[in-house]
Amino acid sequence: MLQRNFDQAYPATDPVPTSVEGWKTPTVDLREMARILRRRWRAVVAPAAVLGAIAIAYILSATTLYTATSTVLVDPRRATMIETNQTTPTNIGTDDATIESQALLIQSVATVQRVVDRLKLTQDDEFIPKPGLLDPIKSLFRSSSGSGGLSPEEIARANAVDMLQQRMKVTRQGTTFLVDIAVSSESPGKAATIANAVASAYFDEQVRAKTDANKIAAKWLGGQIDDLKNRVVVSEKAVADYRAVNNLSVAQGVTVNDQQITDLNNKLIAARVQTAEARAKYDQVQQLAKSGADAGGLNAAVSSDMVSKLRAQYADIAKNDADLTSKYGPRHPLVANVRAQLKDTQKLIDEELRRIVESTKHDYDVAQSREASLQDSFDKLQGVSTTSGQALVRLHELQREAEANRTLYESYLARSKETTAQESLELPDSRIVSMANVPLFPSAPKSKLILGLAVLLGLGAGTVLAFLIDYLDGKIKTLEQAETITGVPALAALPTIGARELATRARRGRAELANYDPRTMRLLPPSLQPPLMRYAVEEPGTFFAEAIRAVRLSIQRARKVAPVKVVLVTSGLESEGKTTFAGNLALSIATLGIKTLLVDADLRNPGMTRALCPNADAGLFQVATGEVPLEHALLFDRSSGLSILPSPAVRDVDVITELMFSEQMIETLERLKSHYELIIIDSPPLIPLVDGRALAELADRILLATAWDRTPREVVQHTMELLVPVHDRILGTVLTQVDLSKIRFYDYYRSSAYLKPYGVPVNTGAAR
Repeated sequence: MLQRNFDQAYPATDPVPTSVEGWKTPTVDLREMARILRRRWRAVVAPAAVLGAIAIAYILSATTLYTATSTVLVDPRRATMIETNQTTPTNIGTDDATIESQALLIQSVATVQRVVDRLKLTQDDEFIPKPGLLDPIKSLFRSSSGSGGLSPEEIARANAVDMLQQRMKVTRQGTTFLVDIAVSSESPGKAATIANAVASAYFDEQVRAKTDANKIAAKWLGGQIDDLKNRVVVSEKAVADYRAVNNLSVAQGVTVNDQQITDLNNKLIAARVQTAEARAKYDQVQQLAKSGADAGGLNAAVSSDMVSKLRAQYADIAKNDADLTSKYGPRHPLVANVRAQLKDTQKLIDEELRRIVESTKHDYDVAQSREASLQDSFDKLQGVSTTSGQALVRLHELQREAEANRTLYESYLARSKETTAQESLELPDSRIVSMANVPLFPSAPKSKLILGLAVLLGLGAGTVLAFLIDYLDGKIKTLEQAETITGVPALAALPTIGARELATRARRGRAELANYDPRTMRLLPPSLQPPLMRYAVEEPGTFFAEAIRAVRLSIQRARKVAPVKVVLVTSGLESEGKTTFAGNLALSIATLGIKTLLVDADLRNPGMTRALCPNADAGLFQVATGEVPLEHALLFDRSSGLSILPSPAVRDVDVITELMFSEQMIETLERLKSHYELIIIDSPPLIPLVDGRALAELADRILLATAWDRTPREVVQHTMELLVPVHDRILGTVLTQVDLSKIRFYDYYRSSAYLKPYGVPVNTGAAR
């Protein structure tokens, strides 16, 4: 049920809050977020629908483009056709900046201009700028000399270059040397042709740049070579002139004097060696002569062939002598003959040894003489060399300078020849990995992606908008909110009744319309009364009737605690359903057998009187002023036993205001209290009129009607501030015009809006 039940009357003794600080925004959890999205689904869907429609309009109006991609490999280490002696750095081309620079070169103006000229894109309608809607506005901000003095052909070329750059995208594949050249066009074949042309133009631009660089280098090297050539000639002539002046002839790279000194030095060393050897032999002979030893021990004797042969002969004869002596004896003639041969042989040996000893002395004298001669010649050449030493120092300096000039000249000359040869043989640093193929499917606009992003973005924006709207929504939505703001119990929530159901009930009274005589019947019969005014008693099993009964129960409990005769039904503003609520509450109480009076106290806008007794000619005002007796003004509903005191419209507004504050009104209510057990007063709204505030001073209990999802929190707060003097008389608040299909998204657990009435089918409809 849409009501709050209390076991006892609410002790409304605390002062009502005077500001909105009593209201605290509840913490939003996941369930609350889901409920917010459910109840604000229109705010969520609307941005998505708008953006989706915009996306569809863009897709339908956008130009269909096809994209073709060619891939090139950027490799500056690629070898040229002419090998040079220069060493290429191993890290060239591996720097990311190098690859990115090449990617920018591909889409540079120089490269794109080659493609435009080669394919004659200035004559292609696709690359001719078309007038736009904003062109007149843009022209206002351009200077009169916007063309800069360019010819129409140059302007067309610049426009084509700019449009092609916009249609072209050059990207590097990760961290590799591969670069993709993607070109978009309205024609698939044209896209592939342009993509391949861009790659070709990029290669041509690389070759042109290298060729231009080589030409500049060759020109510079030519000038340097001429200068170096003159310097080499001058330095070599200086060497030759200095050598001629100082008699520094050169043979095999050294001067003649130095060469002679070197030869004499070598010969002198050899002579000294020979002298030493001869002296050693001579000293050995002298020692043998002094000691009387055999001269046969000399090295010369030992190595002499003649001495060796004589000694061999001597050995043979000695052997023969020994054999003959042993055979014939020492006196035999053969023995004597053999011994004579031994003596002769020994004599020859001694003579040979004596000759060898004499030759060592001769060799020693010759060696000494040769050494002395060479030493004398060497000393003379040394003197000459000392004289020309200073000249040689200067000569070597001139020679080094000439050699340096010659080396530099030869290096520049070789480099110049290599550069000249490479001018016509340069290769690009890149190559095509894959040619662009004709695309089969369009690449733009990406319909699914654009539409999907638009819908997702719209849903995201709608979600934010829904949360924002819900956060900024200051209208009363739940019973708990009403309690928190007012500080008094929220008794029940009256659901709105569908217009279709009300129309069906209204058609039932058409049959009795012919029997109605406004001259004799001041109170409309029940069938002709607005269906909503009697809904609680005619449809007792509905939520509406159950909520009325909950309020009725609260009044009954209040009557048990203290005497309650006058109950004021009011609201902060008009059209908050207080009249309908008051009429149904009075009927419901009257059905219990309680003698009840329903008073229409809204003299300015008597809505209840218009609904129940539009032909009434007397009412509260006439009774209070004494113009009409009370019995003549009262109307009686026989079906329920409810008495009604209407209020025909009064034109004098000042009189109405004074009446509410007069003793006449107090006396009238006292008279009514004596005749009825309970008086229900339909009061004017509190905020725009002071009449209701005056009536609140005369009431025993006050019921405040608040329109669900219509009345702002600030209005309710202000209404409670107006009722501060009679705050202790406020029985509670009632939410009216509640949409049962929506309230469950606000108060799912605290209200029973999601339940069906016990045993009775619910009749709901659109909000009224």
